[in-house]
Formats: sequence, structure tokens, C-alpha cells
Amino acid sequence: MASTKEQIGEVLKRAIKGEEDGYRFYNLLAEKATNPDARRKLENLRDDEIRHKETLVGIYEKHVGGAIGELPERGINALAEVFRKGRLEERKTEMEFINLAIEAELAATRYYKDERDLVDDDTFREIFDQLADEEHSHFELLQAEKDALSGNYSWFGYDESAPLEH
Repeated sequence: MASTKEQIGEVLKRAIKGEEDGYRFYNLLAEKATNPDARRKLENLRDDEIRHKETLVGIYEKHVGGAIGELPERGINALAEVFRKGRLEERKTEMEFINLAIEAELAATRYYKDERDLVDDDTFREIFDQLADEEHSHFELLQAEKDALSGNYSWFGYDESAPLEH
């Protein structure tokens, strides 16, 4: 696919903005977390987002060159909108934060999969595939956490009766 440097730059800027928003989101949640295990998990997710940003900046330098300049207002997920509208403060429960994070990780996964063929370069595609895989693993981690919090992990043994026999 023949993409212009401008197109490549815009795709990468949106991805960089998305990773910055992810960093801010997970950092804020880590600061609010009272459970040490939850804090550690959130800090790991936060650190992954900053590593992703650094990778994307390297790709930008290779394929576009020059200063990155101003990033777009909206990244690759819904987090920028939540920060901009102040809706983050409206969310009160752990489940609300997890649902937002799940939505963001799925959006990032889709974005990297959709844009992987933007540049006719095997390394570019491999990096975008790797980023998509890492974002999907974040989704799986968050989904497992959501399932554990909602009790779905033990529904077979719920009150010692088979759920379909009632």
C-alpha cells in the first residue's frame, strides 16, 4: 500500500495520543488503588502504555522523520473524551473503571490491526501486530478481573445446585 508520509504521521500521532491517554488513565487509577495487588497490576499496564508510546515515536522517526508536533485531541480509544469532558470523576466504582479500560484496550487492538498494512514494511507490520497482541492481552487481563469481581469465575458451584435445574 502506498501511503504518504502525512497519512503515516497522522496514524502514528493518533496511536501516540492513545498511548498517552492510556498512561494517564492507568496512572490515575494506580494512585487511587488501595489494594497493593491492584496497584501493581495498574502500574504494569501504565508502564506498558509508555513503552508502546516510545515504540511508536521510534516508528514515526523512521517512517516520517522530523518533529512529531502537536498530537490530535482524540487518540485511538475513548479515553481522551473521558478526560476532556471530566467524565472520569463521574465514575465511582471499580467496575466502571474496568469497563472503560476494556473498551479502550479493544479499541487499541482494532486500531493496530486495521492500520498494520499502512506501510509496505515487514518490520512496521510486525510491530503493529505485536502492539495489537499486547493490547489484546491487556483486554484479557481486565476481562478476567471483571469476571472475578462479578463472581462469574465460580458460577458452577453457586449455592451447590446446578444453575439449570431450578
